[in-house]
Amino acid sequence: MHEAMTTLEKLEELVYHGFQETAHRFQEVAQSFQETERLLKENAIKADAESAKLKKQLDGLTKSLGLFAESTVYPSAARLFNERGIELTGVSSRANERRNGREMEIDVLGAGPQAVVAIEVKLRLELESVKKFLARLPHFFEFFPRFRGLQLYGAMAGMSVADEVARYAYKNGLFVLVQSGDNMKILNDEKFKPRAFNEPANGAARRKK
Repeated sequence: MHEAMTTLEKLEELVYHGFQETAHRFQEVAQSFQETERLLKENAIKADAESAKLKKQLDGLTKSLGLFAESTVYPSAARLFNERGIELTGVSSRANERRNGREMEIDVLGAGPQAVVAIEVKLRLELESVKKFLARLPHFFEFFPRFRGLQLYGAMAGMSVADEVARYAYKNGLFVLVQSGDNMKILNDEKFKPRAFNEPANGAARRKK
């Protein structure tokens, strides 16, 4: 009987130690989960901080672009195009229209008795921006039907414009405006003939170089 009790005690001891080991492992797993949760929270906080930082930078860039458009391009537009024989009697900034769930925004829009000029403004003018603007311009009158009947000209304005980008815009019939001191100037020479974007791309108004 004594031996049987001893065997039972040994069995109880084994079971007890087994439970202790299992409990210890559960504790380790729980601590691991807690550490993982802590790291996830830290990463989430860091991600939120980075997101907020990026948003602040984008907001700053948007604000800088808006200030450049409104303080430099906007006040110069009428004078610059009037000097080129395109009379503009009114200029507005951030012209925005919606049609059938679609939207078009023009950074600076000048209009006169015979022509309307849509100006896309960038801090640094890139080739891709020019291509996208050229693709948008033929849809202008869908969003701004009040200007139908006028000649539509396009222009790109930037604080910085690379020579190859300026040449591409020039060859595709766009005016190119660049900052010069506190003002803007048109880079296109006097031989330049702008493309009227309410005409076919291969129309007579488009200058080939």
